[in-house]
Parts: sequence; C-alpha cells; structure tokens
Amino acid sequence: MINLKKTSSLIAMALLVSFSTVSTEAKAIDKEKSVQVASSQGKEDNTISSESGQSNKKETTEKVVSKDKENVKEENNEEESLNNEKSTDEDKNEDKDKDGEEVPSYQWLKVHDKLFYYVNGKQYNEPGWFNEHDINPEADENKMYYIEDDGTVAVGWKEFSDKWYYFDENGVMQTGWQQIKYSWYYFDKYGEMKQGWIEDNGDKYYLYESGNMAVGKKYIDGNWYRFGQGGKLLVGRYYDNGKIYYSNKDGVMVSDKWISINGNDYYVKTDSSLAVGKVIIDNKLEIFDESGKHIDTKDLDDDYLFVKQLDVGDADCAFIKLPNGETVLIDTGTPESSEKLVNFLKEQNLKKSKDKYVIDHVIITHGHSDHIGGLRAVLENFKVKNVYMPKIAKMQNWAAGVKETDENKEQLEMLRYDYNVYKDAINAMDEYGIDFTDPVKGEYIDKENILQFVQSDSYFGPAGPDKLTADYWGINNNSAIVYLNYGDFQMLFTADMEWTAEANFINNDLLDGRQVDVLKVGHHGNDTSSTGNFVAYVKAPIGIISRAKESVTENRAYKDLINGGVSLYETSANDGVSIYATEENWTFGK
Repeated sequence: MINLKKTSSLIAMALLVSFSTVSTEAKAIDKEKSVQVASSQGKEDNTISSESGQSNKKETTEKVVSKDKENVKEENNEEESLNNEKSTDEDKNEDKDKDGEEVPSYQWLKVHDKLFYYVNGKQYNEPGWFNEHDINPEADENKMYYIEDDGTVAVGWKEFSDKWYYFDENGVMQTGWQQIKYSWYYFDKYGEMKQGWIEDNGDKYYLYESGNMAVGKKYIDGNWYRFGQGGKLLVGRYYDNGKIYYSNKDGVMVSDKWISINGNDYYVKTDSSLAVGKVIIDNKLEIFDESGKHIDTKDLDDDYLFVKQLDVGDADCAFIKLPNGETVLIDTGTPESSEKLVNFLKEQNLKKSKDKYVIDHVIITHGHSDHIGGLRAVLENFKVKNVYMPKIAKMQNWAAGVKETDENKEQLEMLRYDYNVYKDAINAMDEYGIDFTDPVKGEYIDKENILQFVQSDSYFGPAGPDKLTADYWGINNNSAIVYLNYGDFQMLFTADMEWTAEANFINNDLLDGRQVDVLKVGHHGNDTSSTGNFVAYVKAPIGIISRAKESVTENRAYKDLINGGVSLYETSANDGVSIYATEENWTFGK
C-alpha cells in the first residue's frame, strides 16, 4: 500500500530544492550584470590611471564571485542535509515491519578463522548445543551447532561425554555417512560417531574405534572379513582382483575347506579364493571348472611344486622340491634341529647319487647359527651340489680380544656361540671340498628359472646402538633374498632382512611389479622387520612366521602384518607349513 503522507512530504521537499536552485541561479545572474555595469563606468571615469582601474575591477569581480560561490555552497549543504535526513528515515523504516515493529538481524561471522553468531549486532555466547531455528524462525531447523565456552562456534572434531561429533566448516553438526580426509565415517541422527558393526539399508559395515570405515581384507575379533570399496561386507561368492572369493553368511572368510552350493562342490583355498583348474588337496589332484565347481579327482603325479617351511624353533629352514625334481634348501636351522631336518629330507623321495640322496642347492642366507646351524648335518648325510652364501653376510670372531665384564657377558656368549657354529659349518664345507658361491642379484638358481636372487647389491654395514654387537646384527640386512615364481604361485623368502634392507628393497622396487602370494616373514616376526611400508609394498595375502611357540607375540611387526591384510601362519602351530602348487593353482596342505 502507498503511504500518501510520506509521498506528499517527498514531493514538497523536491519542490523546495528546485525553487532554491532557481533562486540561486537568478541571484547569480543579477550580480553578474551589476559587475558588468560597474566595470563599464569605472573604465570611463578613470582613463588617466588605467592600471589602478583594472586592479579595482579585478578585486570587485573576485568578491562578487566568492560571495556567489558561498551562496551556492550553502544551498548545496541544505540539499545534502535534506537527503541525509531522508536516507536515515528510510533506513529506519527498513528495520521495521509494516506495523512499525523492529525486525531482528542474524549474522554468522568468521574472525581470525573462528566462527561466531550474532543477533541484532551482539555476539550469541550461551555455551552448549544450539539450534538456530530456536532463535531465527526462518533458519533450517535440522541444523545443530555447538557454542564453546568462549563463544566460538565448534568446528571439526569435538568430544562430549566420551562421544565424538564432527562439525563442518560452517559449524553444522554432521549426520549419516561423511567423508573426512579420505576416510568414511558414520554419524547417527544425534551426530554421535558410530563404532563397530552397523547396518545401513540392509548391508553391514564395520567402523574402527577411530570411526573410519573398514575397506578390503580386515581382521576383526579373531576372524578375517572382506569389505568392498564402498565398505559393504561381502558374503557368499564375490569377485576381487580377477578371482572368486567366498565368505560365509556372516561374512567370515573361509579357507582350506570344501563347501557345497546348490548341490555342487567347491573348494576354498588358503587365501579364501575358490579353486579353479588343477589343485592338490589331501595328496589328490582335484579338478575344478572356471566357476570353481568340482568336476573330477585324479591320482597325484610328480608334476608339481612343493614347499615346506619346517618347524625348527626360532630359526629358518625351507625345503623346496621343483617339478623337474631339483631340490633346494633355504637355510638349515640350528644344530639342535638338524636331526629333525635330516629325517624329514630322507622322506622326500630325493634323487640318489651312489649311496647318498641329493640336495641340488643349499642357500645360507647369512652366517648366524639359526640359519647355518644344520649345514654340517646336511653335508654329512646328503650329496650337496651347490652352497650359496653372501660374502658380506659371513660371521667373524667379534668376541675375540674383548674383555668380559658383567655388563657384556651375555653378549659375548652369544657372539662366541654363533661364531663356533659358523666355524664348524665352514670346516664341514672344507671337509667335503665345497666352496661357497656368492649369490648375485637377478641370478636364477635352478634350471627352470623358478627361483631367483632378488636382494640388493648394497652393503648395509653395522646395525643397532650397541657397538659390541653392531657388526653381528648388521649381517641380517645383508641376507640373500629369494623370489619363487611358478605358474599361479609366487613366494618371497626374506630371511632376516631388517628395516634398512626393507627400505632399500622398496626404493629400488626389487619386486619390479611382481606379485607375492606368500611372504616368509622377515627375522622370525621380530620388530626389527616387517614395517608397514614393506608390508604394503609386498601386498601378500598370506604370511609364514618361523619361530618357536613360546616366541609367538602380538608385537608391532605382528600388528603391521595384520593391518596390512596378511593372514599369518606359525611354523610352530602344526609342525611346519606345507604348500602344494600346480601351474594353475596352489593351496596349503598337510
């Protein structure tokens, strides 16, 4: 509705300004004419002294013009004052509704990266939960905020009563699924960050204690689960990286087990994938079609690869029999486990040369007693063709000439014992006329090019803070590393390589893009090895730790392996670990 009273006032003001302007112009014209007449008369009456007359003319003109300017300035000031009064009246009217009541103002302000809320120009600073809709009826009633004790609006992660909440950059409390710094989180309708198992639209998800959503293969409460890229728990049969995997109805990954689906038999291998093609199970050759359905069983022939990681306590010893009959030992355990090793080897249907069974290759990864300790027994009982050991990983008598004290007694005993075991193995090599061969990076070991040395060609030097044992521990990093590649099966034997060698292995990309199905975990699962970066680089789904039962521990290395999705098998749990591989498939067995 038009306000007639207001309109009339404005018209009157406009006319007043207009008349004032006309009056000012008229006065200026009259004064200009007066100046001209005075000037003319002065010229006629003062012809003798023209210079004086000209000066008077100039002075008179300047005075008249100056006065005229002052009059115009006064009129302009009047007009500006009227306009300002008009603007002020309009501003006041804008802060009022049609009934003349004042309208409140609401404003969000960010000052020095801190967010504040203002009502009618004053900071709102009542601490606690805050819904703007309660103050401003036009605000979204679904948005919740939190005001801190200092009056700032909460932004980012906040903990209240042992519960976590997240507020976006505008201070709004988040609910539902939210991606925060590359991880997904779930907040209930009250904004509380959820943890553990949740169900959303019929699908299950798992949220860690930190709240972030599980993705990929994860170990939870003693079981392995696999989650899709969207975090959904996978159940039944599903594809991943070109393989068919199987988890039961609860999402628990199944391994080394026969299952039946719709009347058809399938076999779930150690890595939870379905067996496809020819697979050795319980000393039989089982045959499956491309979908994993079992179609036939045959007797086992000798055309397969066999790996046995022996149970030799806190030591290493792996036996490998290749499809062409070649045999390989990677380390030989301790002197105490040597009898067990010899008895095992005699049961492996080895080739014979004259009156002795043949071991084609023995690889001593480094000179410590828990790796070289069984070499004498092997040389005495078998015909060994080749023995490898890195020159830079040999033992020395580091205890020689060191005075024994209470502080170094235990260390000296270890150094003396290990050197004596090493020296005995060297003497045995001399007795049987065999020289060590220095393994070369990239060199293949067998005729079929299945086994290859992949260690760095660098020398890593002493390791550890203790000067007395630094050289002794340093040879761990100089261990020989072996990569096995046969058909569908790949395995990496890492000996006792530690952090330094692992970092070098990654930086030089010594796997060169090759995959690893099984990792022989470095240094018996000790914290000196298996860094998170190395585990992520290798990407092995299965790991074998060679150590005594009493040495099993959930240490830092164990956690890094588990967090990296590595299912762990202990050699002490079931008298070692056996792996059978055809060119088409592989699985663990008895």
